[in-house]
Amino acid sequence: MSVLRKNIAFNTLLSISQILFPLITFPYASRILGPAGMGAINFADNIITYFLIFSALGIPMYGVREIAKVKGDPIALGKVFSELILIHLITSLLSVVALLVLSLSTQRLLANFQLYQIGMAILLGNVFIAEWFFQGIEKFKYIALRTVLIRLFTIVLLFVLVHSVKDLNTYYALNLVATVFAAVTNMYSISKIIKVSFRNLAFKHHLKPLLVIFSNSIITTIYLVFDSIILGFLTSNIHVGYYASAMRISKLSMVVIGVLSAVLLPRLTIAFKEKNWEEAKMLLHKSINFVMFLSIPIAIGTFCLSEEIIRLFAGDQYLPAVGALQILSFIVIFVGMAQVFANEILLPLHHERKILYASLFGMVVSLGLNFLLIPHFKESGAAITSLTTEFTVSMVLFYFSFKLFKLNFPWLESIQAICTSLTFFIVKMLVLKVTTVPVLVIIITVLLSACIYLVSQLYLWKNKHVLEVLSGFKIFNFSGGSR
Repeated sequence: MSVLRKNIAFNTLLSISQILFPLITFPYASRILGPAGMGAINFADNIITYFLIFSALGIPMYGVREIAKVKGDPIALGKVFSELILIHLITSLLSVVALLVLSLSTQRLLANFQLYQIGMAILLGNVFIAEWFFQGIEKFKYIALRTVLIRLFTIVLLFVLVHSVKDLNTYYALNLVATVFAAVTNMYSISKIIKVSFRNLAFKHHLKPLLVIFSNSIITTIYLVFDSIILGFLTSNIHVGYYASAMRISKLSMVVIGVLSAVLLPRLTIAFKEKNWEEAKMLLHKSINFVMFLSIPIAIGTFCLSEEIIRLFAGDQYLPAVGALQILSFIVIFVGMAQVFANEILLPLHHERKILYASLFGMVVSLGLNFLLIPHFKESGAAITSLTTEFTVSMVLFYFSFKLFKLNFPWLESIQAICTSLTFFIVKMLVLKVTTVPVLVIIITVLLSACIYLVSQLYLWKNKHVLEVLSGFKIFNFSGGSR
């Protein structure tokens, strides 16, 4: 299991970078570009996200599973990779043409046409990143180190090139720079591992599962980003900017919760394929406990410090986003559980259709609530819709997953985590008597609250999983059985 521990460690490093780097770049960019500028970028980015999902055709999820199955056979590995990347290239070319036509024929998009030109280049570059290949063969060290280095480079470019709202296009083009560097380095690395050939390829057996996963991706994307698009059409870029800042901050916490999913998917695929139910149960039990142990204090802590977080990372001009952030702070719990049910149970067991059904239900809820709430509550209405949608999708996935694979959900541990996390409000109230400087309030409250939370888990609740982490074992002891 030492390899698994290393994979988790490097994926944790990757996740930490996904949190720390936006903490550096977002405060700077949000102040330079303002709510309207950030709103314009977020609106364009959400449009382009749809085309990225269409061009990917479900390959990022499907590819990990299929690569994991044949990673011990270089010939089969090369064949599967060649088939999937060719499919991705064809769909990406179609997506570029469709995005070009849409951006030229829609005045709302034509007003920022350069952003969509950059998006077209990102669409093509994204084909050759092929992150799913490295996840499938469990090269998480390579993924983490490469990503961190590229992000460091783009941070330098941000401070060198972006100085005013006129640099709107330059700011968004940094995504293209990162895409190109990732694509070049990945294709070079892949060429050293396998032989890419486009002869004697077979596509038919990929199409059915790809279409199911693709349909799920499209539907999921509708309820994940359509709120910003509806908000943009029904209100203005300023309200999109408020909502985007709240959503971006709330998404930082989701990164931590997603650490295990990418690492466990190849392992669970093999465990389910070999019908090794005990190993699968042990891995899933650890994963669910990990999600609940972290997501509950993160959610309550974000709610507690929402005003200070907005002031520090976005600026006072974004204070109207505080309400939206308070609502969105709890989304991390439901997204974390949905990842476990969908990516670690249903997908490895080849029940993609059940993920699709859950996403369809979420899409209906999202569309209905967005049009009902946004005209009256603007960014807060979009936030309520997102939270409600993620909750309903998580519950549907919970139902499907537990019918297939019986697990003991940590209800007691979850209640204990909630009770302990409520002390964060008392801690903040005491800290505010000493200082009201946002950065100091956040740092002191987080440190004191984290200590209270860990001590309570260890000595009050005697949480076995925390004891396991802090009593001389490796950070995640996946070699032990479930309790």
